Amino acid sequence: MRYIYEAVSISYSIWTGRSKQDYLEIINERGDEGWRFVTFSPMGARPKGVKGIELIFEKQVEE
Repeated sequence: MRYIYEAVSISYSIWTGRSKQDYLEIINERGDEGWRFVTFSPMGARPKGVKGIELIFEKQVEE
């Protein structure tokens, strides 16, 4: 088995601290395309928090 991976970035609003996109909607859309949600990773860490997150997906491909 072989897998490919993809990261989708979600930024946070600097004013509200909320994500600019609905992460569950993105996870469900990717799932419909055959991707499996694996984990998330913070991006752009800074003293007052993070700039956003990256959602990590994997998909099995045939060899």
